[in-house]
Amino acid sequence: MGTEAIVLRKATLLCLLVHLVALAASQTAYREGFLALRWVSLFAMTGFGALDWVTSPPSPASLRSVAVRVLVYLSLWGLTVVNSDHSLFSAYRWSAHAMIVVASLVFLPRLIRLTDAAKLLLALKLIVGVVLVVSYFRPAERTYLDNPSLYRGILGNPNALGHMAAVGGLLFLHGFITQRRTRWGYFQGAMAGLAGVLLIQSGARSSTLAFLGGFLVMYVLYRSSLSRNLVIGAAIAVAALALSPDLTVRISAFIFKHSEFDQTSEVVDRITASRQTAWENHWQGFKERPWLGWGFGVDRNADLSKWNGDLTALGVTGRDPVNDVMYTLESGGVLGLFAYFYVLALIMKAWIPAPVRATLDTALRRRGNEQLASLYDANKAFVCLTGLLIVMFEWDNTALAAGNFFAALLWVSLGLSLGSHSKLMRSLHRPSPAPAPRPVLDPVGRVA
Repeated sequence: MGTEAIVLRKATLLCLLVHLVALAASQTAYREGFLALRWVSLFAMTGFGALDWVTSPPSPASLRSVAVRVLVYLSLWGLTVVNSDHSLFSAYRWSAHAMIVVASLVFLPRLIRLTDAAKLLLALKLIVGVVLVVSYFRPAERTYLDNPSLYRGILGNPNALGHMAAVGGLLFLHGFITQRRTRWGYFQGAMAGLAGVLLIQSGARSSTLAFLGGFLVMYVLYRSSLSRNLVIGAAIAVAALALSPDLTVRISAFIFKHSEFDQTSEVVDRITASRQTAWENHWQGFKERPWLGWGFGVDRNADLSKWNGDLTALGVTGRDPVNDVMYTLESGGVLGLFAYFYVLALIMKAWIPAPVRATLDTALRRRGNEQLASLYDANKAFVCLTGLLIVMFEWDNTALAAGNFFAALLWVSLGLSLGSHSKLMRSLHRPSPAPAPRPVLDPVGRVA
């Protein structure tokens, strides 16, 4: 690798880290100083990544197919932009989204090296860990808008804290599983416990469902390590329910947290009551424009009189998206929904089937390659995180918002899953280095 390529690679990764820090900080009560940095870092990351793309050798075939899929995805959403009544605003949102998607899915997978995924995983743990620790020990002052029964730490609202706790809980639990019996492993276990406490205090049910989705993926990947502990955990939970009747009441309050809907008799209606109005509005907007929707990032109630060209959609779009299927149906119609699932299906290209995982485990044990082993664990972590975030966006938030930490994290996580998968598969088919020849000894034991 030439000096220019090394510089571009390091610059791209540095800008990625700055971007994630800026996005995470912009979700907190101290967001003002980081809002502009989100866009500066995004432009810089995309620019350096594009230069690396142009000046480096061609990507492997598997990553070229990813680039083609991203091109199709953005082209389909581009049609909804052209069809929108608010094409300029829609094009602005599409452009910002396109930068993070291209940088994450096209540039990032091809430029990472063996150790980069593990280093980025560690950096992500540090970012999320700092937010969780500060949220627990130094939360922001409550305002009259806060619900006294729901905790938000330093995040903007309890749901955002729940999302951060779900992400941190999964990442630190993964670290505890893969690095147990070490101080770093025990520390990550403690951080996973802290994340669990904050998740419960936030009252964020969507975050809990997202964590369970990511944990299910983790269970499939680490079944041998988790099965016994899962049985022990289930036994403890049953014993706790039996010994503490008050615990059942608390669980019920967590599930049915919106007491204003207690008069509803149907259990499902009570759980989803806070979402039903938003879903109905999305559905109504979809029925009015079923094929191309209202334009990327635009809903039926968008009020462009409030937009002055600022790099934000706050106050312009009519409502917050709380379900990406319904949101994509309204903003992109049937075409947008197809594009959404067409690109998310890339997660299947990052998935390593069980027989291949067994072969990879055997090959890594035989070679004793620590770098490949850390890359393999990082691949599993990012696949689990991608699964968590996909589930999350079906209950809250959206993957299509470029200025949102969790949306950007989905695309970065998916890109790192694809890049690490490509590196692992190429290493699996690369012949093992031949063992060094044994020295020939003469009859008295000296080297001949």
